[in-house]
Amino acid sequence: MINFAPPAYGKAALHRSTPATPTAPAQTAPLSTAPTAPTKTGSTDLMDAPSNWDWRQLRDYVMRSIAERHGPQPAGDEIKIQSIFRSFAQRWGNQAGPIARFAFEQQDGFWRNAPVTASRFTKGNDPYFAGPISERLADA
Repeated sequence: MINFAPPAYGKAALHRSTPATPTAPAQTAPLSTAPTAPTKTGSTDLMDAPSNWDWRQLRDYVMRSIAERHGPQPAGDEIKIQSIFRSFAQRWGNQAGPIARFAFEQQDGFWRNAPVTASRFTKGNDPYFAGPISERLADA
């Protein structure tokens, strides 16, 4: 249980903060009723077959699937994420999309008892991740 009582030792025990006095609410201007431009929330990967995805569609699908299955992820380096998916799409060509879909739809976002993250799509993970999945897809 968390104790919210004031601390009894250290600098915090010597420094007492006084509560702020309430102030009058600030005057606000009425909200504008002018129409605004719609924000882009669509996913481009939903329009094409996975074998036709480019690296952007692959990235969008994977990052959305990670968030859906494993919860929000800390914001990473966008340049690093971009290079991972560009490289993966170049290495695996038209198999890149089906490999990603297999990882999330057939395996529910887990591969070998570990969550699938963006780092699974790096070149160093190919022998352990994309290679075996590609073989399974070829056999099916």
